[in-house]
Amino acid sequence: VALSHIWTLIRRSNKYIDETMPWSLAKEEASRPILGSVLYVLAESLRISAVLLQPFLTRAPQQITTQLGLDDASLKSWASIAKFGGLPAGTKVRKGDPIFPRVDTAQEVEYIVSNMVGAAKPSEPAKPSEPAKQAKPAESGDAASEEAPASATAEISIDDFAKVELRVAQVLAAEPVKKADKLLKLQLDLGGEQRQVVSGIAKFYTPEQLVGRKVICVVNLKPVTLRGELSQGMILAASQGDQLTLATVPDEMPNGAIVK
Repeated sequence: VALSHIWTLIRRSNKYIDETMPWSLAKEEASRPILGSVLYVLAESLRISAVLLQPFLTRAPQQITTQLGLDDASLKSWASIAKFGGLPAGTKVRKGDPIFPRVDTAQEVEYIVSNMVGAAKPSEPAKPSEPAKQAKPAESGDAASEEAPASATAEISIDDFAKVELRVAQVLAAEPVKKADKLLKLQLDLGGEQRQVVSGIAKFYTPEQLVGRKVICVVNLKPVTLRGELSQGMILAASQGDQLTLATVPDEMPNGAIVK
């Protein structure tokens, strides 16, 4: 609930940019005083957002306040946001790297697939320019990471996480993928539709153990072809060393239910 209110403030600040169009104000000398007021409101909104996000994000709030040029610790305290207007007039912002860089979705999916442990690679795998920003998934089709330290993955915003659509799916059928010892082909019931997902869990589950289970599926992942089989999503699993366990939900949870 707290995060939803914080993101309401951030979305309203974005809308304020569209409404005031500071890039247009900067073109006219007579509009410079208005431009100053607009930029102050935006900078103060960023400061307040950074303070509010401190319990949820470990590095981004500090990066925001650093780029805002805030060296006074009191301006990062909870007490400082009780009243709008705490940012000192004339504060100079500092140029820095993007805190939440845009993600090339297609590029990220290709990288994930190309780095699946023991998985068949697509015919033309591609890697993003900065692969260190992604944790290496475990087996093909699973969202579990391979014992990567927490510091190896880049922070994301709640908006980034909101792009991932997770739904409850029931396994209707499962069978091995030909000439692929680690892959199983699953037919999933997502409530209003059925999908096929190829998953690298054959070392841990037999097809008979999977039929009827309710799993969690990433449904808006770009489809890929693995060993000639179309995979339209990814099922979630936890991995530790040589152990892997599927993330499941109670049987009473309806197929297609959204996982948050």
